[in-house]
Parts: sequence; C-alpha cells; structure tokens
Amino acid sequence: MTGIRRILAVLATLLVIVPAWADSSRDIRELLDETGAVLEWDDFGRTGLIWSGLDSIGFTPGEPVAVLDFADLIRIEPVVYDHGRLLVPDATFDVFAERLRQGGATRTIREVKAIVIDAGHGGHDGGASRSVTENGSTVVIMEKEIVLDLAIRVASELTSILNGPEIVLSRDTDVFLELDERTEIAHSLRDDPLDNVLFVSIHANASGLQWTDARGVEIYYLPATHRRQVLESETTISLDPAVSSILNDLKEEEFTVESVLMGQYVLESINRQIPETPVERGIRPASFFVVREARMPSILIETGFVNNREEVALLRSTDYRQRMSHAIALGIAAYVHDFEHMQ
Repeated sequence: MTGIRRILAVLATLLVIVPAWADSSRDIRELLDETGAVLEWDDFGRTGLIWSGLDSIGFTPGEPVAVLDFADLIRIEPVVYDHGRLLVPDATFDVFAERLRQGGATRTIREVKAIVIDAGHGGHDGGASRSVTENGSTVVIMEKEIVLDLAIRVASELTSILNGPEIVLSRDTDVFLELDERTEIAHSLRDDPLDNVLFVSIHANASGLQWTDARGVEIYYLPATHRRQVLESETTISLDPAVSSILNDLKEEEFTVESVLMGQYVLESINRQIPETPVERGIRPASFFVVREARMPSILIETGFVNNREEVALLRSTDYRQRMSHAIALGIAAYVHDFEHMQ
C-alpha cells in the first residue's frame, strides 16, 4: 500500500489546483454496500484500495487524485479521514460508484485464475541424490522422482479441493525443463495482465555432507531487496517511465507480501497435518531462479532432506508423500480462499 502513497504524492504535484469542495460527505461503507466493492485499508500508511471486478481505485485521504487500475489518474474531491472513519464527498462518491458498478459485473474480486505446481529438476537433472543398500543391492534415491510424485499428488488434491483455479503441472513425466520454461508456463496462463496466478515449486533438500542430522521443511520466497520487472509490457507501454517504476515497485511489494503469506499458510498446514515433521527451519528469503523470474506470488518448498537417513525413508514412503501433498494442498487452498475474500 505504500506504493499508492508514493504515486499519489509524486503525481498530485502535476495536477492543477482545484477549487474548494462542498462539505457534504458520506461514509465509505455506504459506497461499499451500494456497489458490492471491497476495501483494503492500510491504517499505518493511511492509504486505501477499493476493488470491484477488474477495477481498482487507489486513494489517500487529503489527496485530490485517485489512481484507477494502478495506471490512470483522476482528480477528485479528497476523501477525509476523521477519527477512524473514511468520509467520501458526494461528488467523489458518485464518480467512484459509477466506476465500481461497472467493474462489479465483470469478475469476482481477486479471483485466482491458475496455480502452477512445479516439480523441480527432471530428465538428465536428477537433483540431490543418495545411494542406500537394500537387500544387498544399491538403490539410488533421486530428488527428481520424489518431487514429481509429490507435485502430481498436490495437483490432484487441489483439483478436488478448489473449484475455480486451473491447476497446471510444469511437468508430469521425467523430462528436463529449463528454469525459464517453468516460469513461462505460469506467465502464459494470464489472459490479461490483471489475472492472478500462483507458482509453487516443490523440491527436496540436501546439505553438503554425505549424511546429515539436518531435518525439516523450509519454504523460500524472493526477498524484498531483490528488484525485478513484474508489470507486463502492455501495462507500462503508455506510461511515463517514472510512473511505471513506481507502479512496478507497488506490484512487487504486493507479490512479496503474498508470497510470504502463502508460505505461512503452507507451513502451518504441514505443522497441523504432520506434527512429527519439523517446520522450525521456517520461511526464508532467497533468490532462486524460479521465484525470481515468476512475476507473481511464488514459493519454493523444500520438503525434507534426502541425505538425512530418517527423512529420506519418509520421503520414499507413499503414505508419507500423500500426507505431505495433502498438507501442502490444504495450505495453498486456505491461502487462495483468504486471498479471494480479503477485505
């Protein structure tokens, strides 16, 4: 939400000064009730974002401008913040209401269009591996095989739990995909730049030792300090470069927060469903390619260590992989539900 404040502060200086406005105002809750829109309010930054279908209106109390769909500016009579209430002047109320009614008939707020489940490695890239002896024979345990089975199970679970998002596997066989091919699958699922797509990459961990006592699940997201271009070119082509940069930062901040939240939902679900599996390794920032290049909320899940003897035995168990997949799917589904209904 801080990005909205920045863009309003920068661009308000470009507008001509407007005359004093009338005092008649209405509570913003009337606007939401009348249009069916929802409000995301940042009480710390004192900025608001109203959603209805494809349309959004960003505003800051006291500022004579609003941002439509993160791109276009309109002059308004400023919204007033008064002891915890948001008061919308009549003229602004009418402008907002007309805009929001048009959007409300278009699409459910914040609908998730698709979820990509990415099984790491594949083909000639086996990922982490270890050899164990069973019944006098050597068996090679490969990360690519474990995570492919997990990914297929997660996708199947999500298909049965969620009614709406398209569930897509980056690979469903033992094939090699370049890293950029994986993220491009996710990007190609957008029909327009505002479509919400999630990206979840599944891996198995390993330390530098042959065998280790390290155990547990950990989840990675792209750190906020890593800057990237997340807005599609068709969104920015007509914008001033300075404005485009601010909008890009705003969207990237949103993706970072949503990635962390999705990771928390998944980790908490694993903790509930499989309490014997450690989750204390937690959620960590890292610049893995698949989360760095995915222009959307994205996480990478390390499901356990293949060079921990106890954990690799669990990961080889069909029952355990099903439990892990079920837990991951429940976490993603819970996040999707709250994402789509977030006020």
